[in-house]
Amino acid sequence: MIPYLPPLQTLRAFEAAARHLSYTRAAQELSLTHGAISHHIARLERDLGGVRLFVRDGQRMLLTDAGQVLVLEIRAGLQQLLNALDSARAYIAPRQLTRTLTVSVLSSFAARWLMPRISAFQAANPEVDIALRPTAALATLDSRDGVDLAIRYGPGQWPGLNALRLMKSFTFPVCSPVLLSSTPITKPEDLMRVTLLRSPRQRWSPWFQAAGLDMPEPTQGPSYDDAGLLLQAAISGQGVALARSVIAADDLAAGRLIRVCDVQVEDRYGWFIAWREPLRCERQDFDAFRCWLEKEAAIADSIGL
Repeated sequence: MIPYLPPLQTLRAFEAAARHLSYTRAAQELSLTHGAISHHIARLERDLGGVRLFVRDGQRMLLTDAGQVLVLEIRAGLQQLLNALDSARAYIAPRQLTRTLTVSVLSSFAARWLMPRISAFQAANPEVDIALRPTAALATLDSRDGVDLAIRYGPGQWPGLNALRLMKSFTFPVCSPVLLSSTPITKPEDLMRVTLLRSPRQRWSPWFQAAGLDMPEPTQGPSYDDAGLLLQAAISGQGVALARSVIAADDLAAGRLIRVCDVQVEDRYGWFIAWREPLRCERQDFDAFRCWLEKEAAIADSIGL
């Protein structure tokens, strides 16, 4: 049977007070009150049969001989406890340790679709740390770049990688409510008299064809390489943009953008999660993130966004 020991908090309070020679600074370090430190010291002195641990010398507080001996032994004991805990942690299986899952993703997708949703994943999976790397460059998904998986927009076939389709992608014209109120657009032909925002990554021609418009690909007007910037230009009223459904989803839901025609075209590309086997990250981290992405993507697909 282990004999009675003072509470650990009492021993820590004494050690801090002895190190600082101040109840006030000890209280600040341990997030306690001055009175709590004083109570712990008085309790420890009672447990020791009335031995004094501190004395006053004018404005200074000093350790007694007994206090000096005791603090050295307590520090050694606390260090031994820390060593014992570290030794126990060494037996934790690697799969139980929190690991960071590094995800490469397009900036536009990260800002307009992933970031508004990812807090829900983190709340449900606090043991999984997600590190996002927004970039247009294709990650190698190997030891060269430290990326574990990628969310990509493309054909879904990348040499050496596994790919899982998340969502279809549709394109349709959008603009700001202010622009639409000043320039009514009720049919596809009305687009011939408005500024069309351009992107080298998203041509207008397929949509023109689907809408029955005999119009050439625009060669004038603002052009944006990034899909997020393209939509921001439309939100600010610069013109009508050809939006990808997934990227525009939240702006449409919030009323910052409005679809100006019912005609839409399904992209030959889609949104995929891609990875290389074997994953360098822990498998359960990947599975948790993949399942969450699939669930969110299914919701988006079900409402056509």
